[in-house]
Amino acid sequence: MKASECKCCKCGKQAVAFWPVIDPDIPSHPYCRKCLDKEKLQAMIAIYGDKGEELFKQFNNQLKKKKT
Repeated sequence: MKASECKCCKCGKQAVAFWPVIDPDIPSHPYCRKCLDKEKLQAMIAIYGDKGEELFKQFNNQLKKKKT
């Protein structure tokens, strides 16, 4: 099943990815881009504390640079 065939589990919009994709034993759920970013940010903050938000922004900026 592709994420594009699913709706976001949080808001019902078109999904873009399943998350988390860490382990086949952990269930993954479909998320739209906005909800996916929120979930990733919450995970980063849970792991790294307040520094997690800054790390998430740096990571996203690096991804944007690679696309151009």
